[in-house]
Amino acid sequence: MMGDSALLDTLAGYGEYLARSGLSELTVKNYVADLKHLASWAALNGARPLVTITGQEIQAYRTDLLTAKAHPPTTVNRRLQAIRKFFRFALERGLVETDPSSGIKLVPQSRSVGPRGLDGTEVESLLEAVREGSSRLASRDYAIVQIMLQTGIRVGELTRFRLADLELTEESGLLRVMGEDSSGGREIPLNSSVRKAMKAYLSERGESGSDHLFLSVKGEPLSVRSVQRLVGSYARAAGMEDVSTYTLRQTCGQQLLRDTGDLALVARLMGHRRLETAIKYILPGQEDLTEAAERSSLNVY
Repeated sequence: MMGDSALLDTLAGYGEYLARSGLSELTVKNYVADLKHLASWAALNGARPLVTITGQEIQAYRTDLLTAKAHPPTTVNRRLQAIRKFFRFALERGLVETDPSSGIKLVPQSRSVGPRGLDGTEVESLLEAVREGSSRLASRDYAIVQIMLQTGIRVGELTRFRLADLELTEESGLLRVMGEDSSGGREIPLNSSVRKAMKAYLSERGESGSDHLFLSVKGEPLSVRSVQRLVGSYARAAGMEDVSTYTLRQTCGQQLLRDTGDLALVARLMGHRRLETAIKYILPGQEDLTEAAERSSLNVY
């Protein structure tokens, strides 16, 4: 078995690798803990070092998590994502010659509990599916998913963006969003995750005859249907069904509300003119809040 000091050195290197990839501190901590869990499982089931584990053994670990341990799919998938990233790290470091996790599938996750946004594990699984995708436009797809998750824009708004609607500097970013009738415009600040994704995409986008921000492989403006398809495809690759562009918008709204506690602010950022509309889409089923908003007849603009 890999010695304790060697294991700790490997995990430390893995943690640094994750941090450099832009993952949050909490996600890095969780992924390293997941690898420790796999190492402990391996020690109890043959004492194989992490770098010599086979695909068959990873599959057995997956089965054990689901059956003997009865972990929910979200936990199992997070651990599988951690394993996938570990072997990508191991390949880059020359610790392994092949990736034994490449054929291991994520656990399908039912989302039939009603409309809701994605939780933190599901968000990371979706982003990981985009990063691991084989699309020639992976940087574009990653920027699209990030911008929808972080800003809550509508898919129709996304496909209408022009290059002039985006402002990016080293320390800040801004997205100008106009309504279909050129009214109801708003400005949305962009966090570091979106800025990084957009810069990577723009560096590969190159020159084009179109001034639309997001383009198809043929260099034409991306359609609403194309965005809906790519989001659904990546969600299925992440083991999730019933995830749409609306799900990403709802995810953003719910996270903004948790972060700020200010429903009026969230409504403005997401382009809702009335609080009851925001409640309906961000917090479905909260009839008491909806009724209060209707009684107030309060516009958020």
